[in-house]
Amino acid sequence: MTTKSLEDVWRWKEEIAKEIDGMSSQERIAYFRQAERRLVEKTGGGKLNLRRLVRTPRQR
Repeated sequence: MTTKSLEDVWRWKEEIAKEIDGMSSQERIAYFRQAERRLVEKTGGGKLNLRRLVRTPRQR
């Protein structure tokens, strides 16, 4: 990665941090799910290969 690329990544990180500041965890989940949907629409879904967390029921 070039220095310019790294600067872009850090700038995007800061912009997103400002956008989600003050959101509840549910709002943040919705925010990132919406961003994922937009990315799938832009790329046709072919470039998106995210791992999913598999939740297991809690044992008491």
